[in-house]
Amino acid sequence: MSRQFAILGLGYFGSTVARELKRHDNQVLGVDRDESRVDALSDTLDHAVIADLTDETALAELALETYDAVVIDVDDNLESSVICTLHVKELGAKEIWAKAHSDAHNKLLKRLGADRVIYPERDVGMRVAESLNYHAMIDFIRLGERQFIVELETTERLVEQCTSVASLAIDRDNLHLVAIKRGDEVIQNPDDTTPLQAGDNLVLMGDLEALRKVGRQL
Repeated sequence: MSRQFAILGLGYFGSTVARELKRHDNQVLGVDRDESRVDALSDTLDHAVIADLTDETALAELALETYDAVVIDVDDNLESSVICTLHVKELGAKEIWAKAHSDAHNKLLKRLGADRVIYPERDVGMRVAESLNYHAMIDFIRLGERQFIVELETTERLVEQCTSVASLAIDRDNLHLVAIKRGDEVIQNPDDTTPLQAGDNLVLMGDLEALRKVGRQL
């Protein structure tokens, strides 16, 4: 089912979000004060508008309250981002996603009522650090302070030591093997007899320390 999204700010982040949402057959409005950015997406999006994102009157004319969500990416200008978020909130947007550029910016956006704050530099930095620490880690989702879902790629070394799920050193009280991704195949809730192959991706959910123990086997 198609949804409607407004992207305020068409920098690299905003334009990427806009293109991806459109690729999934959503209706997308793109807005930026830079004419060249708007022109670059005019043939891709449903509507592309040149407007000052800090001008409440200009924003009101966009009927942002009719969209399922509004995404705000006002370059690296903290003041403009804050003013834009404040106006969008007061105009009755149903859901606001805003991009932050610093810890202080992150806190301000949350206080102004942004429903979700995206902080790419911090989020990507955390993922890079985890991947460097556990070289086989592909992705992770934080569920709480100590609970994660982690995707790990099996190595030749692991397969030489562990030929099946049963031989994995998994702390079953604190860790659950949710699935094995093998190419285009997803083996859900694999049992102990499921063989392991190099290149398999293990999707594990559980306690951080138990996940670290598995990571050290790779």
